[in-house]
Amino acid sequence: MLLHVEKSSTGRSTREALLDAGVELIGARGARQASTRAVEDAAGVPHGSIRHHFGGQAGFLAALVEHVFALDVPAPGESPREAIRRWLGPDRTRTQARYELLLLATRDPELRARMVAGRDRFVARLVDSGLPETEARQLVAAVDGLVLDALLRDEDGTGDAYDPARLFDAFPRA
Repeated sequence: MLLHVEKSSTGRSTREALLDAGVELIGARGARQASTRAVEDAAGVPHGSIRHHFGGQAGFLAALVEHVFALDVPAPGESPREAIRRWLGPDRTRTQARYELLLLATRDPELRARMVAGRDRFVARLVDSGLPETEARQLVAAVDGLVLDALLRDEDGTGDAYDPARLFDAFPRA
């Protein structure tokens, strides 16, 4: 049996177009401005596409969390400093979307579970490198603080103030 994948006007699958448009809208305008209709319009797909592909807004937001985390994974050989520069530079809008979704997750148990699972994948990478789990969680939280501070101050992450080396030095097994 062949699987039919709907394509948007850009040639991407409708699902991918919706996820990418959602990241852009939430990151640029905030979650309150990213209605299902606004996302569908930005993606160039028919109204009702979010309901069709994700079952509604809750399913869309859950898929969006997974999408953001999949795109945020550090590239092979990418240092923590390079990842932070990427998150605050070319991937800034996606980074802002990740934190918007994080705040939504504090009030939504299903979204919270997905957000925690995504963060735990970063923790697991640190544990695999030899850091105890508690320290790995603390390091992920500290890096979040560093990135949030840079977003708040409208910094691009290139300055020494946003070099995570001191954080990693505080966790010598990282």
